[in-house]
Amino acid sequence: MIRIIPESEFKTTEWSGGKTTELFIWPKGASYPERRFEARISTATVDIDESTFTSLPGVKRFLTPLCAGFGLTVNGRDIELPYGRVLEFSGEDAVTCRGRGRDLNLMLKGAKGDMRIAAGVFTVPENALAFIFAPDTCAVAFCNGCSRCTSALLSKYDFASVDPGEYRTDGTVVLFEIFPDECA
Repeated sequence: MIRIIPESEFKTTEWSGGKTTELFIWPKGASYPERRFEARISTATVDIDESTFTSLPGVKRFLTPLCAGFGLTVNGRDIELPYGRVLEFSGEDAVTCRGRGRDLNLMLKGAKGDMRIAAGVFTVPENALAFIFAPDTCAVAFCNGCSRCTSALLSKYDFASVDPGEYRTDGTVVLFEIFPDECA
């Protein structure tokens, strides 16, 4: 099953380099400003030429550009992060970003999980809390036996929850898998 989550359920706030929109936070009652969360999915705009990422000790982070890409310096090492690539790093890493654009993020603090680019056929495991984000318009289909086939046309920047099973897409999506019953 594919359920598009409406923008009205997202929370947008300011950060030092632009705006961030929280797409999902877990568990229920979690708070990013208070750093009480186990998993958080967000998108952010980078509206200045150079910005510094917030230090988040104890948090595993994933980042992918939704623009041409960013130049990053992570603990003194220069990295080019192009569109279509996911970078995993530690929340306590010293990170500066060069370039303007939009990105997509997964933060894990206590839960296990992953963020990856998926195209063609992809599978969501049984024990995962899973979501997809469409960097561009695409169709996604799910079939779990004759009685449970569904499809959805995702518009650019749509965010949806997805059930365990096999999916097919005619484009690419960013897949988030969170395993709430497993500790990091």
